[in-house]
Amino acid sequence: MEQLQAVQQVDRYVHERRSTDQRFVGWGIYFFLLSWVTLGIYGVVLFYRRLNRADLFRGRRVHYYNAVIEASKQYAEEHGQYEASHDELDDLQRFVKGRFEDEHKPIKAGLSVFLSFITLGVYGCIAIYRLMRFWWQIQLTEQDFDDKLSVAWTKLGIVRYPLTFEPVQALNRSFGMHFLLSFVTLGIYGIVWDYRLHTDPEKLYPEVHSTEDAVLNALRVADPVLPH
Repeated sequence: MEQLQAVQQVDRYVHERRSTDQRFVGWGIYFFLLSWVTLGIYGVVLFYRRLNRADLFRGRRVHYYNAVIEASKQYAEEHGQYEASHDELDDLQRFVKGRFEDEHKPIKAGLSVFLSFITLGVYGCIAIYRLMRFWWQIQLTEQDFDDKLSVAWTKLGIVRYPLTFEPVQALNRSFGMHFLLSFVTLGIYGIVWDYRLHTDPEKLYPEVHSTEDAVLNALRVADPVLPH
């Protein structure tokens, strides 16, 4: 029963992506229509939503990772194999805790928008830097998590072949280069930059979702009494 509940928690956070992994209105409609019609107000709203989208994604990942680790521990205990994977799963839990405390701190969308206003946009640059860095770094965390989980799961017999996740390399961009190009082109390159900020997360969602589905299916198959 505990194993069933643990896997249901994984399932819950996988399906939570319907509300957290958001796709926004098309960039062209936003940039060429909505921003002009609302006299720039929609641009501010979308700035907030882009930052908040990262925070929502971050929160879901923390819960998902911890749920996967707990389900793995429950499987090990119920199959008498806890000693075989104890160290790996504990290390994985420490890894997740460390990454989210050090590398993936919340951007705090509301506060970031407020600070951007009172600093006349200066803090907005910091928020954008953190946003760009987040979407790249979270992929590296996902890759490391899957590699470490594969080691534990192989010992437990949950999988025969390692889980794989390939980061979307297009998201590994330099904030400084984008800022410089926007400056020297008098803002023209900033339009390209804005388009990428708008669409980058949607490039990684399919990869993340595919890996989540593989993890959830592996947990279900490992114990045939669990519902599919």
